[in-house]
Amino acid sequence: MIETEKTDVTPPATDADGNLLLSPEEARDVLRECFSDFVSGLRTLVRMSIETTNDLFEMNEFVSEAAAQDFQLKRDEWIAYLERAHRDLLEKRIAGTRRQGRRPDFDASVATLRVLNAFDQEKQSALIQGSEALHRLTKREVDALDLRVGVLLREKFVRDIDNPLSPAYLLDGIGVASRAVYPNPRVWRPLMERVIADITPGMNKIYIKINRSLAGRHVLPEIKAELRARSELRPADDSELLPVFTRLIKEAAPTGTDALLALNVDVPTASAPAPASSMPAAATGAAPSVSAPEAAPTQETAPGVTPETPAGAAGMPLVARALAWSAASNPYVVDLAQPHAAPAGSATTESLHGLPQLDPLMALGSLSTAVAALDRWQRADPGELPASDAPGSGQDAPAPPLNRIPYIRAAIGDKVVNSTDKITMDVIGLLFDYIFRDPSIPGSLRGLFGHLQVPILKTALLDRTFFSDRKHPARRLLDHLAAASIGATGDAGYSAAFELVATGVIEEVCRDFRVDMAVFDGADSKLQEFVEEEQGKLTAALDTEVANVFAQEEGEADRSHVREFIRDKLAGVQVPFDVRSFSETTWADYLTLTRAQHGTESDAWRVAVQTLDDLLWSITAKERTAQKARLAKLVPVMIRNLRAGAAAVQVGDERVRPLLDAMYKLHMAAIKPKGDVEVPKPSQGAAAQKPEAQASSAAAADVAAADEPAGEMPSIINIHDFVSEMVVGTWLAFEHAGTSVNARLSWISPLRSKYIFTSRARTRAIVVTPEELAWQLGAGKTRLIVEPVALFDRAVSAALDSIAARKPPAAGSAAAA
Repeated sequence: MIETEKTDVTPPATDADGNLLLSPEEARDVLRECFSDFVSGLRTLVRMSIETTNDLFEMNEFVSEAAAQDFQLKRDEWIAYLERAHRDLLEKRIAGTRRQGRRPDFDASVATLRVLNAFDQEKQSALIQGSEALHRLTKREVDALDLRVGVLLREKFVRDIDNPLSPAYLLDGIGVASRAVYPNPRVWRPLMERVIADITPGMNKIYIKINRSLAGRHVLPEIKAELRARSELRPADDSELLPVFTRLIKEAAPTGTDALLALNVDVPTASAPAPASSMPAAATGAAPSVSAPEAAPTQETAPGVTPETPAGAAGMPLVARALAWSAASNPYVVDLAQPHAAPAGSATTESLHGLPQLDPLMALGSLSTAVAALDRWQRADPGELPASDAPGSGQDAPAPPLNRIPYIRAAIGDKVVNSTDKITMDVIGLLFDYIFRDPSIPGSLRGLFGHLQVPILKTALLDRTFFSDRKHPARRLLDHLAAASIGATGDAGYSAAFELVATGVIEEVCRDFRVDMAVFDGADSKLQEFVEEEQGKLTAALDTEVANVFAQEEGEADRSHVREFIRDKLAGVQVPFDVRSFSETTWADYLTLTRAQHGTESDAWRVAVQTLDDLLWSITAKERTAQKARLAKLVPVMIRNLRAGAAAVQVGDERVRPLLDAMYKLHMAAIKPKGDVEVPKPSQGAAAQKPEAQASSAAAADVAAADEPAGEMPSIINIHDFVSEMVVGTWLAFEHAGTSVNARLSWISPLRSKYIFTSRARTRAIVVTPEELAWQLGAGKTRLIVEPVALFDRAVSAALDSIAARKPPAAGSAAAA
């Protein structure tokens, strides 16, 4: 749980809660730095695009030769105007002027109202499609960038963040410049269409670079991990979370159908009955544990429950069994029928001074009876629940805890009259459904969370801020317990110590919690004392490794800067193995040599960088005549520069030849993208001199554990990008000599040249470069356990997606099917 961060001269921009730590002036300076990177990258993209527009008006009867010639003469003017337009838009936004409408240069004069012919309609449609493609391709990066820019603009909690670096502003700037320099719509429409199509792939790389820069400044460093785990159905404001659950559950449960039956909540099944409770009755006078009697059932049953176990119940899902089980088989229903000496909420108690005190549960109104029952059950579970009929997972694998919420709901459903309270019970059941199968929580420790089911359910019924407040004490305790449990099985000493502390704090909650949420604060503080003590031990063990990495990075500063530079160049694209391998080794060596000897302002450096850019550009599809002409002119010079660079670092032809062979095939495919030319496949895990890493993209992208549900892992499109942006707190499983070591990313060197992972055992640290780690992930030698995203957030997103997946198909789609 160590929180050691990158040591850098740049102070963090946000705190642990995402609040801005910079002054307004400092935040504006950071924004302008980002904008400088944005404009610099955009200038390169648009210049490359506009240089290949000589064929833009070929065979075009609507654009005269004079107009086409005028277009070519004004291309440099258009680029300059575009930069000015973007700078003006940025300064207006920083000054507080938000974007309004679709066109900042809107003109409603009669001249603009001409009737569109077929050519105009075609170009307008293509322009709309190109804009949509730009938004679609950059969405992942822009979603993260929007939130980061919102923090810098001090608009963190605004529903719609008006990001001046977004595609909307980019399209505004291109439109303003195009219409200003080329007033004829039959010139500016084709120009915009062409430019947008050409720059779209490169814009995603620009957004990746800006996001990495802001993450390096600690502006919401974990936001991309959180977005990967976040459901698209989750509202931006958690105060709307319960209403969203309510709407989705109603959509998934047709009128007259029980919500839980419709959702069919289930968990990994156990081969034996779940134990009543391994937690002792924690308070003197607590209600004794009552087992389900074997005698004939009583007449009191849960609503809609038959007095005996229905035939075929063995094959029913958990929720169906819970709601259809007889009163004799549901210990919660039986317990409700038992007389209790002093039912909570129905009598007064005495204070230490002998004065009468009202029971706090009496103030709960219609909820008092249900909460009183929950109050008893959190102290002592009434008995065993029926076993699952599914086969167990093996004698060595611990049986997952049974989700008791559906059984509790069946027992007290008639005592909860408020529809929101019923939905709350359903949602808590869904959350524990996820918690009990979360792959990051060791199976042997999941039972601890089972004892929190009743206290968490009671908390959610008593306090609606449980869903809306990220700092709610009950949520914090859940999150911290889950985080502290990860990797515990790797060290028996830590596992025993954690289990002892966790059992103690959970017992404290079950014993003392009635209506005061401060109980969770006290329990969480005790857990954090244990975590901080472990962090201190880990920090001391890391000191030597960190010092060694610092020394290496300082001694190889040029190489570290070059590796970071190349990672940005290769970002956002699937690069074939031979190209990536050559770029990360031979060309990285040459760039390092050039940087050390001549600096980054020299002509030699610019030529070396341009050669890499040309290489990456040359292997993509070329459908237009001007692009093919540029490629034909580019290839001889590029190959000559590649050979010269390899020779400068004493790399022989045998190392260059595989690259040239691959380039030939790629260039043939680029010229004939729809032909049958064999193209080298991209490799997610490619690394130098490791040809066995040439796995398929699909296999490389699967970083989830083989024995866990793939749906629980975040969607990772490019492993190299994922590793380059990995944040402190990420847990991985390293496979070595037949054993698996769970380790946490505890420290990243300032230039991200080295990552240090530590395990709970603290026997040794694992030090790897990003390139090595990407290869290990791609080759299956390492797998992702979990990113630093709170358990509650993961569970909420999983629950939302689970409900949406169970919505019945619309009438139209059902008929079509």
